[in-house]
Amino acid sequence: MTNSFKTLVWVIFEFVLIFILLIMPSSGEPGKGIVSFILSLPFADKVIHMGLFGSLALSIFFYLEQLSGIWFKSIRAKALILILCILYGIGMEFYQKYFVPSRGFEVADMLADAIGALLALPFFNWVRPYTQSKVKSF
Repeated sequence: MTNSFKTLVWVIFEFVLIFILLIMPSSGEPGKGIVSFILSLPFADKVIHMGLFGSLALSIFFYLEQLSGIWFKSIRAKALILILCILYGIGMEFYQKYFVPSRGFEVADMLADAIGALLALPFFNWVRPYTQSKVKSF
């Protein structure tokens, strides 16, 4: 199995995971577990949204970096990925509004999704030189 195929499987897994997490009904009752405690912290929900969509964008950036075409490494490709992630976040909020009765439609969640995806690009540009294999010349 090639690295690009493994990365593609990971990207698909992240799309599915985000979908499952965002369609899970909320109980509406505060619990006593660690998850309830974390979610009760201020802005925890927004940080989770930022992390999910930032991770998704980052995974797609790494997948494109492994492909051989020069277009996949272009600024235009990265911009399209950011647009895709932002539209996915917006689409998930509308899905929650119409199809998940216990979940709500929040513009703040859409903004958190977009911020997470947008922050993934400078982070990717920062870590990319450390992830590329260095070829030594003799």
